[in-house]
Amino acid sequence: MKLLVLGVDDDAGKIGLTKSRLQTAAESRLRSARLYDSDAAIPILYVNVNVVGRAFNIDLEYNKPVRDVATGELWLATTWGAGSTGTHGGNAGYIVSVLSEKLDQFLVEYLRVNESACSR
Repeated sequence: MKLLVLGVDDDAGKIGLTKSRLQTAAESRLRSARLYDSDAAIPILYVNVNVVGRAFNIDLEYNKPVRDVATGELWLATTWGAGSTGTHGGNAGYIVSVLSEKLDQFLVEYLRVNESACSR
């Protein structure tokens, strides 16, 4: 699957949180589950991290092609999502650890639902 990390802004940079650090953390988790493919167009796992002052928000969304049974049209749809909001106390590592927890949640659920396909 493709990974897109979005939303890293100036407030994140002030505490040393970079897009590269988040990308590396997320990519590592997906690689360990053998799900990461840098050349993939779809499906897509979106990681959106926003920092505003002492607060942060993390959203993960898994998007894949879904066919509308009524029209037969194929669309990209969010089929899984999770998020977390909190305060970081100036600690970028804390935000990365919360992201890691959300990625673990995604991987457990993804692998459970797709067990037969992933075991091949």
